[in-house]
Amino acid sequence: MSKTNSLHYDLCVEGAKWLRRRQNYDRCKAKKPCFSPDLCRACRYPYQYVAVELCTVGTENTDVWGYNNDGTAVIEVKVSHADFMADQKKWWRSNDAAITGMQAGTHRWYLCPEGIIKPEELPDKWGLLYWDGKQIRPVVAPKAFDNTGRADMRILASILRREQFPEKIFNYRGAPSTIQPKTINGIPEREYYKQKEL
Repeated sequence: MSKTNSLHYDLCVEGAKWLRRRQNYDRCKAKKPCFSPDLCRACRYPYQYVAVELCTVGTENTDVWGYNNDGTAVIEVKVSHADFMADQKKWWRSNDAAITGMQAGTHRWYLCPEGIIKPEELPDKWGLLYWDGKQIRPVVAPKAFDNTGRADMRILASILRREQFPEKIFNYRGAPSTIQPKTINGIPEREYYKQKEL
């Protein structure tokens, strides 16, 4: 886990924000990706749930992990070339980890300051994001990985435990949900933020 006041942590947070509003590469991977959400709003499909620097027992501890209905994503932040090279030696990058389903992320990116990682250095199927000091610029689109369910489910279960999601039987056949919406000053969270926007 990185220090709070560090470039690594700052890029983790920026990567998480980017996942929340990312372009959907799946809809346009047959074409040359434009990598500009501003030019193609129709293909934007963000990740609804994103975690930063989540440490989970028995699976890869990712810098950024996201989930949406179509799959999961991982962003690995590297602030030096030496850190990127060391990452290639981790067990989580091995074929054994892939075969056993212990690698997380249907789609995976490296995020680094511009130029630290060259596109030709990327491992197979990985995407590349550059940080120019102000925003993230996609450089290489990732390709989908298979067999990530085991690791992704462990991460999702860890998030549910940390957020104190109740362990119980959920019967949705006509039964009302017992989960109460989050409130801020007694106002449901969504309503609170709608009022703030007005």
